[in-house]
Amino acid sequence: MKKKRKWIRWVVLLLLAALLVLGFVRLNQQTKSAAYTEVTATEGDLTTYYNFDGLVRAPSIQTLTAGEAGTVRTVYVQQNQQVRKGDRIYRLDGGETVKADLSGEVTGLFVKEGDVVAAGMTVAEIIDMDRLEAELDVDEYDVKAVTPGTPVSVTILATDEQIDGQVSALNKNGTASGDLSYYTVTVPVSGLEGAYPGMQVSAKVLREHAEGAVLLRLDAVQFDEYNKPFVYMASGEDEPAKVPVTVGVSDGITCEITSGLSAGDTVLKPSGMSMKELMEMARQSRTSRN
Repeated sequence: MKKKRKWIRWVVLLLLAALLVLGFVRLNQQTKSAAYTEVTATEGDLTTYYNFDGLVRAPSIQTLTAGEAGTVRTVYVQQNQQVRKGDRIYRLDGGETVKADLSGEVTGLFVKEGDVVAAGMTVAEIIDMDRLEAELDVDEYDVKAVTPGTPVSVTILATDEQIDGQVSALNKNGTASGDLSYYTVTVPVSGLEGAYPGMQVSAKVLREHAEGAVLLRLDAVQFDEYNKPFVYMASGEDEPAKVPVTVGVSDGITCEITSGLSAGDTVLKPSGMSMKELMEMARQSRTSRN
């Protein structure tokens, strides 16, 4: 009887040991699964841009002022009227007649017949609305990318209208603001419907382009103590293998892998969870199953 009890005791102990080992294996598998997320490399194109902000400006503006004091006898135009160079704008009772020096739109008319004006007083403004430009603020680190002739895509923020153009001028006399100096880049934007001087614009200039590249999420790429990039890949062992890679074009979210991976390869992205968090996740998983 004693031998039988001893045998039963050993069987129970062996079963408990087997359950403990099985539980440890499952826990280890769960923590490993939670420690990494699988990410697959794909094939595609990746383009990055320099991005700039600025304003719409009118390079051709005439501000008309009274050459002498007097009373306005006749006003020949109305607000927002289109005029040609040489058209009469107004006439004083003394005979002085003021004419337009450029063709454009009367965007400001500040007198009417019978008004008394003083010498030097602003009476009207004419803008050539067919010749508008975008003036972009470019900092000292990016100014090398916007030499005259550089293609630029400009968007009017208020209207969402977009036009493709080229840099026509670069003012190399920078203006300091904080820790940076900024330079003014000019891009013609004539022909944009609803664009007015003073409107805000955004612009982008091609930085880099990769076509038919191996692409991977940037957060799946790790860096060693020498700042050299690598990825984790399944190795068949307890720990994943470190595979060196070369990173090319990156937009901050996705990057080009120029060597080390092929499209379709699966890498392991660390979850960033601590061991305590992984153990708690495994415990909750067991509780939910029970």
